[in-house]
Amino acid sequence: MRKTQTGIATLVVVASIAMIALLMVLGVSRRAINDIQQAQARIKTQEYLSRAWAGLDCAVAKIYHEGLDLSSGETAKGMAQLSECQGVAGSRLELAPWANNPSLWRLSSHSHQQHVGVTLQGAGGGRAAAFATSGSVLFYGANKWRPAKGKKRDDDSYECQSIIAGGDVKISPRKPSESDKSDQENQKSESKNTFTVHLEVGKGCAPEYKTKVPYGEVADSRDEAETLLKKDVQTNVKDMDLFQDFFGVPRSQWQLAKQQFEEKGGTVVDTHGNASECYEAVYNAMEQGSGQPNVKVWVDGPCDLSRGGEKSLPSGPHVPPVLLVVQDGIMALRGAMNPFNGVIYQFNPTMKANEYARQWGMDSSQSGQLSCTHSDATIRELCQNITANVKKPQQASRVPFWFDGSFRTEGAFISDVPDGNTVINGSLVANYNDGNKRASFQGLGQLRPLPNSYYNLTPPSGG
Repeated sequence: MRKTQTGIATLVVVASIAMIALLMVLGVSRRAINDIQQAQARIKTQEYLSRAWAGLDCAVAKIYHEGLDLSSGETAKGMAQLSECQGVAGSRLELAPWANNPSLWRLSSHSHQQHVGVTLQGAGGGRAAAFATSGSVLFYGANKWRPAKGKKRDDDSYECQSIIAGGDVKISPRKPSESDKSDQENQKSESKNTFTVHLEVGKGCAPEYKTKVPYGEVADSRDEAETLLKKDVQTNVKDMDLFQDFFGVPRSQWQLAKQQFEEKGGTVVDTHGNASECYEAVYNAMEQGSGQPNVKVWVDGPCDLSRGGEKSLPSGPHVPPVLLVVQDGIMALRGAMNPFNGVIYQFNPTMKANEYARQWGMDSSQSGQLSCTHSDATIRELCQNITANVKKPQQASRVPFWFDGSFRTEGAFISDVPDGNTVINGSLVANYNDGNKRASFQGLGQLRPLPNSYYNLTPPSGG
């Protein structure tokens, strides 16, 4: 009997061990199966994510190469332009405007539960500043500007933006032609000859974002000990492509932007034979553009905005903002322009900066002395002003824009002349106006991806 009980006990122990072993085997097997399933899911996820990225990469490459026109605001027309990338690697493209910003669009690519995307920005949404240049700039005379507001701080002040330059910035309220006037006299006159920036009443720039240069002093970014230039003035900015910032296509594809400019009703005029035709073209376009959202004039060649005996440019609430593009030409103004509502964009896609000397009628002798021989009296006089104020011949030959008088802008001024040396010699009131800037570019719908706006799985807030 005892042997039987011992055998049964042994059998029970063996069975229990076998059961435990079986359970362990089943547990390990289940875990292995789960691991395999999770690995397969991760592989699938990466596969779908890769498919989504393939579709987005295709669309972005096509936008960079050919542009994307969404000036009509119709999603279907935008998707039709990206049709070649629809279905790439089994992905699905979607395009939608941001709800809280009509100049921004969200382009996304989907594959099963995975989706990736990028924010697209329309033309005219470029760098916010009263004055932007891809070269260097020198300001002489009294300047009182309204900068772009920039980021708002907790104390209700703003990180203002006055000047963005790819080169150096120099500000001298005292002109070279002026004698050493008493600084005390200028203080008594409330510093009328001081470079200052101000926002509208009730708003202010943060102290470190508010440049002020008193009369008699010089602010120069080339001076390592410079303290007058504050953060509202950015200098030596790297990798600037102002054309892409504002027109939505790289500068090398400027012809694409010009073609669309003309297709959207813009006036295109060649002034290589007569610089004064620029003013006439702007005047006529503004007269005919009354009631339109904007006026667009593209000048191929030099542009003399000095009106002489001509009428002043139309003004008033019925006159829309103007987008004036000056391609491969100097800009000249003798007299007053008060105000210019809109954007002036000057660039040189097919000529070097030192070739501006020829358009000014600037000749150099073997000894390096500069003389002015232009047949037009106004341009010849401005040329003489350049050579009198810009002592270095190499810099004088690279001056794309010169005005002598007063000039007030309500919008933005862009001088996209790499290696250029823009000189502002007079009373410039550069007032940044975001509404006029955006309105000037309305109808030019070329979009471009915003840097650092790519995302996967979850779109950014506001998208």
